[in-house]
Amino acid sequence: MADGLKFLAAQAALALLGAGAAWHPSVRSLSAVSRAAISFGAGAVALTLEATLFSLVGIPWSIPGLAVPLLVLSAGAVVRWRRRPHPSREPVSWRRGAAVWSGLACALALLYLGLSFGFSAAVSTDFLYFWGVKAVRFADSRGISAEFLRNPFASHATPDYPPLVPVVGAWGCLASGRMPWMVVPLFSALWLAAAIPLLFERCRRLLGRDGSAGVVTFWTVAMSVSLVNSYSAGSAEPTLVFFETAALAWLLTEAGPAESRFVPTIALCGAALTKVEGLLAVLLIAAGVYLRDRPLGKRWAAARSVKLFVVPAAALSLWLFYQWSRSLAVGYGAHGEFLAVYPDLLGVTLKGLWRQMNAGSLGLPWAFAILLILWRARAWRAAAPALALAGGLAAFLVFDYLHDRDDPSNRIEWTAPRVLQPALSAVILAAGVLSLSARRPDDPAGRPA
Repeated sequence: MADGLKFLAAQAALALLGAGAAWHPSVRSLSAVSRAAISFGAGAVALTLEATLFSLVGIPWSIPGLAVPLLVLSAGAVVRWRRRPHPSREPVSWRRGAAVWSGLACALALLYLGLSFGFSAAVSTDFLYFWGVKAVRFADSRGISAEFLRNPFASHATPDYPPLVPVVGAWGCLASGRMPWMVVPLFSALWLAAAIPLLFERCRRLLGRDGSAGVVTFWTVAMSVSLVNSYSAGSAEPTLVFFETAALAWLLTEAGPAESRFVPTIALCGAALTKVEGLLAVLLIAAGVYLRDRPLGKRWAAARSVKLFVVPAAALSLWLFYQWSRSLAVGYGAHGEFLAVYPDLLGVTLKGLWRQMNAGSLGLPWAFAILLILWRARAWRAAAPALALAGGLAAFLVFDYLHDRDDPSNRIEWTAPRVLQPALSAVILAAGVLSLSARRPDDPAGRPA
């Protein structure tokens, strides 16, 4: 039990490692809990980059060795940004009924998620198969273990995957002295909980207090049920959902072309460093932002969108350089040859994906969100980043499954419920933005209809 508490304390300390992000002028106007969530994500990204750099140059990992440089960096960021002007925070005045029902629904959803994760009812076998194993091996080696990743008997451990999840896990192992296997899955729920205040803060700017509460409540319940249904505890999916949702929530609610993209850039770096499809998500979100901003000027929109992709790609390049420096296979392994697809399996693939959109709730979150999107389809451009992610990820999955020479139903059943979760999150956000940001023409204040 003590080891588990030390592990969880080390994970919570990620917010200290990234605390400087909470003082950026674009973040200062948010609530304390939202700023802590941003610091938490920034700390995970910074720790991953630092740990990879340490392994690249041969510096052994240790708690003080990894923590001190990041704490100094955060302190420097605070000194630099604390005197910068920033927008004032708008106070939140709750209607008691809305606050009670929204808070109760979110609390029950998180309780269900926490109990399912904490009592191993929704633990991913991938946690036991490779995510947890890689974290333990990295902690034992005091660095990324190229020897382990190169071992042919460790091919099941997806050696080509980016290092954020095992690095964060190894950080906890260094603090606790061992891997508390029964406690770690519970930590996965923290990623979803961290996204909630940030999601509410940003949606409130566009949808108003009650509209934001509605979207956040629906999102929290739907994603909690989906994460449990897909057995995602201990895997990379909760982390990926956090980073991609944070980026989308910020980009969908931008106040204007001059607003800083500091937070979505960090979040997209986190997505690229978390999983293979994270880099694809970065590309799709950047493309969606371009489609949305294109009417403001093609060149300007392209330049701003390229920046969203370049920084995460640069962060990921550190991991690719490490692979190259240790004679590991550089990049990601593919399922078969790129263009070797089997179109005759398209029907089976589409049926399999349709069945896996159940999300633990008979597909109701998907159906409700898609209906709202269709209702406001003419305004699609406002939600283009989210629609690009959802549609592009679904198309990529179809393309990937068509590489199976035999019936891909088993692989779809195993992977699709987890891989589709960022798409479900994006569809819910798109539905909220399109439906609740519709303005009444007779309302000069422009409040949500």
